[in-house]
Amino acid sequence: MKRTLACPLAVATLVGLALTGSATAAPGPGDPAATAPKPPTRLHLTVTDSAGVAKDVFLGCRPTGGNHPDAALACDALHDAGGDFDKLKGDPDLICTTEYDPVTAKAEGTYNEVPVAWEQQFGNACELQARTTPVFAF
Repeated sequence: MKRTLACPLAVATLVGLALTGSATAAPGPGDPAATAPKPPTRLHLTVTDSAGVAKDVFLGCRPTGGNHPDAALACDALHDAGGDFDKLKGDPDLICTTEYDPVTAKAEGTYNEVPVAWEQQFGNACELQARTTPVFAF
């Protein structure tokens, strides 16, 4: 009995891919791409009031650390905003007075190894919290 391959070109292509390693596969448990650590985030956060008094903390993500009082929540909020401080969700339910007592928030360091140099002035501390909590809640 004579056997023939239905599609010799397809078989040859598959054999060629297997030999050259050109086939794409999902990374497995032993693959370095599957176990590569995510880039770290290291930030120095500062809040300065209208009298020039500054408070500051250090925030680390991946691994979570620093002296931020709620580093895990701050890292989650920053991640949800894609590292863009202008896109932080803050606390939209917080109702603030219109009292003008400006505060300046500043972030310097790296987010996923990308340099960060962000600074924003807010009308008062409540407005800062409404727009940036939990990142600047310290």
